[in-house]
Amino acid sequence: MSTIAARRKSTFRRISEWLHLWLGLISGIIVFVVCLTGALWVFRYEVYYFTDAYQRVEEKQQAFLQPSELAEQGKAYLSAKKDTGAVFGSITYGKGKSAILRFGLPPQKFALLYLNPYTGEVLHEKREPSPAEKFFIFIRAGHRFFWLPQKIGSPLVGTGCIIFVITLITGLIWWWPKKWTRKTREKSFKIKCNAKWKRLNIDLHNVLGFYSLLFVLLLTITGITYSFHWFADGVYKILTWKRYERTVERGPLSDTLLSLKPVIKSKEDLVWLDIQRRHPDYARVVINVPEQARQTYHASAFFGDGTLIYNRAQYYYDQFSLKPLRLHTQDGLRYQELSLGEKIFRMDFDIHTGQILGLPSKILAFIASIIGAGLPVTGTIIWYNRKWGKKKTGKNSRTGHITAA
Repeated sequence: MSTIAARRKSTFRRISEWLHLWLGLISGIIVFVVCLTGALWVFRYEVYYFTDAYQRVEEKQQAFLQPSELAEQGKAYLSAKKDTGAVFGSITYGKGKSAILRFGLPPQKFALLYLNPYTGEVLHEKREPSPAEKFFIFIRAGHRFFWLPQKIGSPLVGTGCIIFVITLITGLIWWWPKKWTRKTREKSFKIKCNAKWKRLNIDLHNVLGFYSLLFVLLLTITGITYSFHWFADGVYKILTWKRYERTVERGPLSDTLLSLKPVIKSKEDLVWLDIQRRHPDYARVVINVPEQARQTYHASAFFGDGTLIYNRAQYYYDQFSLKPLRLHTQDGLRYQELSLGEKIFRMDFDIHTGQILGLPSKILAFIASIIGAGLPVTGTIIWYNRKWGKKKTGKNSRTGHITAA
């Protein structure tokens, strides 16, 4: 770019381009890691489906066994393995899925048992993550914390993502042509595949960056909410014009003074029956059994493919009387009770992970994340080529400037 052309630019554009360049170089490695690991993490459930076959069973037209029946099967299995003192902690039902039972084992250990929900047969025992789960735990640690301690890594990643948002906006300003002509439209919207690699690299950065801008921005902004409470509170305020009431405790507390009324079945069975009555269209149900005196039974019903978080229904029951309890905060409200802004805010995780609309949005999130990971790479190459990659061919007789090949 010649000195004369640079002088013609407004101060605003020069500042924007300066910010885009140096902020992009500063945050590049963080953006690359966060976007690449995010792209991989999108398809974790699909990988589990193919690698952990014990997690699924053939769906039948018959009722699942009750939680108490499956728990007894699980305890008998653990007892046969000399694991005494097993404490039943939770059960997860899913249509076409194994029933997952969590047992606490003294001292401070646990076992996950995968049972056939129709027969009670133990299909698999897990006391540590599977190889696929270990891989995605590693990927998530990079995505959320840059493989650093959480107190250091989380704000580092969040700050890098905020810088990335500024870089994306200033990149759009830099991309925007001063005049819309046929030539500028072709350069702005088309990749010249038969061009030399330097030109092709510029097109990949500019054109793919433009087409993916809104999606990359959305994924980045929804991700920053997990690094900074103040950012999440600000997003919630913008969407709802209300202050976000953060849940301090896990849920409401049971009244230890209430006496237990005699029941025919176990309490977790009654909770399970109540959830089936309320939500026969469930895809996944998780029932947490209280382990301490003031904890409640906590049941969550999930819909769609069972992985969506936003449209879940949560219920709390007093562990002694099974009286329904409510958590009177934003997190405790049911999806149907939320305002439009609150519904959008609750979709944050599902939008960020690309699972909001199932496979199509996952593919879109994957592509956007790959492009996002590529932007700092192609941008750094452009900067390097302009600073050190030019071939000197001689001086221009009029201006005395070095011309590039």
